[in-house]
Amino acid sequence: MDLRFIPQEEIDKQLYNSCVHFATNGSIYGYDWFLNATAREWDVLVEVEDESWVSVMPLPGVKSWWGRLKLEQPRLVPELAVYTVRSLSPKRIQRFWEAIPAEYRGGSLTVEPASVPEAPGRFTVQQAEGSALILNQPYPEIIGDFSPAYHEGLIKAEAAGLRPAPSFKPERLADFWLQVNGASAANEWTYHAMQRLMYQVLHRSWGGTHAIVNPAGELQAMTFIVYSHSRIFPLFTVESAAGSTVGALTYLWDNLLKTHAEKNLKIKREDIGF
Repeated sequence: MDLRFIPQEEIDKQLYNSCVHFATNGSIYGYDWFLNATAREWDVLVEVEDESWVSVMPLPGVKSWWGRLKLEQPRLVPELAVYTVRSLSPKRIQRFWEAIPAEYRGGSLTVEPASVPEAPGRFTVQQAEGSALILNQPYPEIIGDFSPAYHEGLIKAEAAGLRPAPSFKPERLADFWLQVNGASAANEWTYHAMQRLMYQVLHRSWGGTHAIVNPAGELQAMTFIVYSHSRIFPLFTVESAAGSTVGALTYLWDNLLKTHAEKNLKIKREDIGF
């Protein structure tokens, strides 16, 4: 294997994004524009074949006060991976982790299951949790094993007269998110980062906002979903205190599951909470 370390300023965006896009384990979180909006600094390890990039491993890092560099999971990025168009063999994964330059003095990353090394060495590697909900089946079968709380939420939503609302601009979702979660330095950072990410997605026509309102037109719940790699990624989801009492978020997910039933898509069960 020809593994090369490429610093951030020398990354060929076209080669890198193409590898993430066509990888068998590709994900929205791996694209350069997603990492640019969430990570302070990141480099990449690349597997090269005939000058083509066939595997890439982003290395988000942070330096301590003493100048020591370590791996650090970016905020808003639940998981990363060794993205590859080749086989996800344990040998390939291990080689990547062993090839991380010595200047990375430890640190931790959360990665999808196939990218967890057998021997993590100086790094702490966590396996991303979650199970897939397959949507290529009729709606009643999709929700067949959902908890009673799901159905109770739908009853509350119907009694409250909730309804779907047209799409909104990212600013409105971000404002609603900040209103619900409150102002803080961390939340201000998230507030601006989520808008940058949402506009990147809209620019590519990969997703959009979904919202639920009450009869007075007041927002009760919102989410921003992205379609990528035959998956639905709910990037940002928020529900008001009033909405939680009437099953607003349950109603939102139920509408999405109905409209996406029998399509070749999947979503992480934990993202919708049932």
